[in-house]
Amino acid sequence: MKTETINKIVLNNSNELILHLDSKGEPMYQYVYREAAGVYWDEKQKGFKSTEIKEWTVSDWYFHIKDIVRSSLNIDLKLNEMTIWENIPETEQTKIKNAL
Repeated sequence: MKTETINKIVLNNSNELILHLDSKGEPMYQYVYREAAGVYWDEKQKGFKSTEIKEWTVSDWYFHIKDIVRSSLNIDLKLNEMTIWENIPETEQTKIKNAL
């Protein structure tokens, strides 16, 4: 299993969660869409992205993206102490960090 480090987590203006990767990714990451699970590779932003968040929480989507990427691409997404959080509520950050 390959490991990728998340360097930034962003909730954008379209209410999509984006997990930006340190490595900038690989072309094969685009195939994550085949899972039909609302998770996509955003080539411009170099990260895995959710569809618009409506009913789930940010942390629900974070764990969903991690699970889909792991099962479909055999990649483990990891945070590090330098991960930047942008527009993510403190309570959601805590849920994600505490699950490590």
